[in-house]
Amino acid sequence: MLDYFKIYFTVVSVLLSSVGAINLTIDPLWYFRGNKLKNFNMSFNERLTKTNLFLHSNRQKYDCLIFGSSRLTLLNTTSLKNNVCFNYSFSAAKSEEFAKYAAYAKEKGVNPKKVYVGIDAFNFTPSKKTAFQSKVEVAEPKPIYQSYLLSLDTLRFSFKTITGQFSEVRFYDQGFQGRVSKNAPQYKPKFSNKRSQEKCDFSRIPYYKQIRQIFPNAEIIGYVPPISAWKVFNDSYARGLLDCQLEGIYQVAKNFDTTYDFSYPSKLTTRTDNTYDGSHYYPDVHDQIAKVLEGKRTNLGIRANQYSLNEYQQFHKNKLKEFLQKQGEGSRW
Repeated sequence: MLDYFKIYFTVVSVLLSSVGAINLTIDPLWYFRGNKLKNFNMSFNERLTKTNLFLHSNRQKYDCLIFGSSRLTLLNTTSLKNNVCFNYSFSAAKSEEFAKYAAYAKEKGVNPKKVYVGIDAFNFTPSKKTAFQSKVEVAEPKPIYQSYLLSLDTLRFSFKTITGQFSEVRFYDQGFQGRVSKNAPQYKPKFSNKRSQEKCDFSRIPYYKQIRQIFPNAEIIGYVPPISAWKVFNDSYARGLLDCQLEGIYQVAKNFDTTYDFSYPSKLTTRTDNTYDGSHYYPDVHDQIAKVLEGKRTNLGIRANQYSLNEYQQFHKNKLKEFLQKQGEGSRW
């Protein structure tokens, strides 16, 4: 019987050691420096991995925070030269999560001079999942021994990374900066023939306002990321949402020091070689936008704060109408 237990504990010890060694080497949940075998880190659970990275870094160095959806994960902190930023953006993030994670960052000792906040029109689209807003919790990591010794899910993440079994086009490099795979699909937009008349939901606007309350002394800059002109037509105009989505963005912008909008049809958003899906733009695009966010004057973007609501809406609609006419699709207006 004694020999049986010796063999049992030996086998268990070897298995746990092997699992731990694999997970520590790949570090899929970003407890340490990330993947030690290859020069990329996958975004398996960005809410958790970003929080882990945040907690295990020198938080005192951050005088800037970035909150946004997956679109802003491709805004790399290295392109923002005036501050040391932590990019707390993650996939499908909503404004209630921005407020929650902002409060969490403050609780952990970060008191930023500057905060960048992504404003996505989808925050104002009709949603059946209103209960989600009251259930937001920060994805705090478990102790490392639980995550890396006792979790089969984590082991699966590690094996997927090792064998390249992942479908995400976005990933992170060794410095945890957002990148796009060389195998990203070519964007081939089409106009939607579906038309509807939907109404916006403005219930998420107060969460944006909370960020000002959480960081009253910070300069808060809104950032409406670029969206393909085809997607603006399909997802906003054709659904009857364009005016009210712009109203939602405008209402949010009034609570920030400045809000830059890059989402209207322009030379940037009417191209198809700088985005892989019309929603996520390559890091080099965000590098140029970063200069604007830090105050450089270029022909990129507009300041929403400089317009009245009517002027802001009309500007967008004029640009969209011009785009449709240039595409030979003026009848869609």
